[in-house]
Amino acid sequence: MIDSLADRSSASVPALRKSLVTEHGCEALELDYELKLVLFLTARIDGETNHAEKEFGAAVASKIEWSAAHERLLEARVFAQPNYDLSALRFGKQHAAWGEQLFRVAAGMVLADGSIHSDERLFLTNLTYQLLNGDTARAEQILTRLESGEEEPVKPTPVKMPKEDLETCIAELTKLAGLANVKAEIESLVRFLEINKARQQHDLKGAAMSLHMVFSGNPGTGKTTVARIVSRIFSALGVLENGHLVETDRLGLVGQYIGHTAKKTDDLVNQSLDGVLFVDEAYALVSGGENDFGREAIDTLVKRMEDFRERLIVIVAGYPDDMKRFIDTNPGLQSRFTIHLNFEDYTAPELVSIFKGFCEKNQYTLAPEAEAALEARTAAELKAAGRGFGNGRHMRNLFEKAIRKHAVRLCMRKREWTKEELSQLNTEDLS
Repeated sequence: MIDSLADRSSASVPALRKSLVTEHGCEALELDYELKLVLFLTARIDGETNHAEKEFGAAVASKIEWSAAHERLLEARVFAQPNYDLSALRFGKQHAAWGEQLFRVAAGMVLADGSIHSDERLFLTNLTYQLLNGDTARAEQILTRLESGEEEPVKPTPVKMPKEDLETCIAELTKLAGLANVKAEIESLVRFLEINKARQQHDLKGAAMSLHMVFSGNPGTGKTTVARIVSRIFSALGVLENGHLVETDRLGLVGQYIGHTAKKTDDLVNQSLDGVLFVDEAYALVSGGENDFGREAIDTLVKRMEDFRERLIVIVAGYPDDMKRFIDTNPGLQSRFTIHLNFEDYTAPELVSIFKGFCEKNQYTLAPEAEAALEARTAAELKAAGRGFGNGRHMRNLFEKAIRKHAVRLCMRKREWTKEELSQLNTEDLS
């Protein structure tokens, strides 16, 4: 009971945490701290933690792969928290999906010992206002579903995307740093589709072509960014009716028991119809051996790609060698994924350009000596990098650290600043 309740309560934590880190710049440790704090407070609000609650907490920690060192670090942070101050759940308040996930974990902890104490009920009410914007109906719905073991329904397809001008989308792709071969391949595909459409309008045969794609490259090489632009391009061309992008990974496709995986995969396909389904780290679907449910997800996906060949485009992404092995595991994948794009690691000048792009977007500039320091640092880091180097993501993290150091530097010296001081990063900020 504890394990299954923990599964239902925390199933989407890793994927959601990853999304918040990559898309919103949240710190992974801070997100884990919030989750640990919710588990800690909820277990102790009616007194000492009992055996069932300890089992639930351990099951959640195992599911999201907290190490012993990680646990000790989080415990130290939690024990330093004065009283029951819920203002520490700032990310949960700022990001609705994360707030709901924190509430779901808290509700699971409350239910772990089979009953809801009056103090626990009051605590959940406080969490409802902190994390669910006071939506008591949603809070009760979450509790009811966890108690009954009923699956949470998948949210419907996003609001219809507005049609965009094709050349505007192409221009946005062109502006990205590096990726020369990727840009050339996509533009070639776009022009082919334009001519194919024109031939059909003149009663000439259009060549049938599978548009499912494999994006191979290291982390931070722009795969997700390009996928978002490609989905809009297909919409502008009329290839897709809507052109929205649904992002997922193994966790979103693979269930915990027989029959669960096919339903999860079907639900995601239904969300993606008339748009693009983007499966990141797709090779993880075959990492568990012959009897792993990941194989079921692949089989279901291949069938749905055929069923909805006019309404669905699938893009799978991951490390180059891993993606080759992934495609080779299933003949259906080999025949459907005929477009392979290789996302090469960025060069040092391209990485510097990415950093400067973050500066421009956020109205910062680099002092000349800081730019020279950035170039030297980037070249050294790139030379020492191995598999897993963050590429563009690494530069975004470096930029975010730099602007935090910039803020600390300014505040330590005085309280009134010029526009230039507020906007210019120097060498000290990049150290």
